[in-house]
Amino acid sequence: MSSGNKRDYYEVLGINKTASIDEIKMAYRKLARKFHPDVNKEDPHAKDKFIEVQEAYEVLSDSDKRRNYDNFGFRGVNVDMSDFFSGGIPGIDDIFESFFGGFGGFGGFGSRSRQNRPRREVGQDIEEPIEISFKEAMFGTKKDILIERYVPCSACDGTGAEDKSSVETCSQCNGSGRYRKMTRSGFGTIIRESECPYCNGQGTMIKNKCKTCEGKKVVIEEKEIKGIKIPPGVEDGVHLKAPGAGHIPSRDAVPGDLYLKISIQNNRDFIRRGNDLYTKADVDIVTAIIGGKITVPTLDYKNNEISEKELTIPPGTEYATEFRIKNSGASYIQGKGRGDQYVIVNIVIPKKISKEQEELLIKFKELSKS
Repeated sequence: MSSGNKRDYYEVLGINKTASIDEIKMAYRKLARKFHPDVNKEDPHAKDKFIEVQEAYEVLSDSDKRRNYDNFGFRGVNVDMSDFFSGGIPGIDDIFESFFGGFGGFGGFGSRSRQNRPRREVGQDIEEPIEISFKEAMFGTKKDILIERYVPCSACDGTGAEDKSSVETCSQCNGSGRYRKMTRSGFGTIIRESECPYCNGQGTMIKNKCKTCEGKKVVIEEKEIKGIKIPPGVEDGVHLKAPGAGHIPSRDAVPGDLYLKISIQNNRDFIRRGNDLYTKADVDIVTAIIGGKITVPTLDYKNNEISEKELTIPPGTEYATEFRIKNSGASYIQGKGRGDQYVIVNIVIPKKISKEQEELLIKFKELSKS
């Protein structure tokens, strides 16, 4: 997430800037429980919220990082969460044990022994391009899209094994999926934990592979995602998110997300700049001089159609004069209201005129001198 799209870390944790480290930890524990994908399985945005909370805690719980953030904002800190989430999102108990020395599960903060569990896998996201018309971009629409994604193999129930007897507990990590290495230094004993290299964090090993998926645990599925909502006013190049429609690497995995990259077809009558629309209107020289009415294309939001609107041109209208039609531009995706439409006058000079027209113009020129 770029810094321009990030929320203030204090706002993320719901604390003020004078909060103590105990208050930071308390806010983090509360939000980590609330948004962890293992706990909050109904909210499709829980994964993103959890990562946001985790990043805020990474900075504010470190005195040096917090000082830099307070002084320089996001430019003062460089947070790389890839190492923390390597191998998937850790279980909620794993996180509390890592940060707080083993507070136990959700029931309290007393120490209690438990068997480590493998980290929950997170599916990869999918990006798919989708082309829509200018009209669909202005008024919104719904689209069905066919995608290919990885899902657990039904033949082996996502185990990758030929049968249940072919699945064995990893002898190196004893099924935890985590590998701990202890080293001693002048500062004491240091414990480093990483994904088990023997079972790739799964906690199990496969003796005989499934013939359908060849031990990969997943197969390619074609899936039609129906009724994806394209909001009115969407811009070219925007990515729209369909939560949970990405790859699913295992039965208990957090599904990845589907991102649709919007491509909007050009429209000869409109040029878009932000939420404002610009339209060129050809006006003959007589109407430009004496005034009159012209017809211009515009957006009819009442009927969700591109229609025409009559516009009055005042006498003496010059080339490139702009006329503003309020609230006839593109809708704002976030928030209410719409941009405006600007009609730009293009005065058309005839290349050929008749003898009678020439005489009338000469007479007009003479009359203009008097």
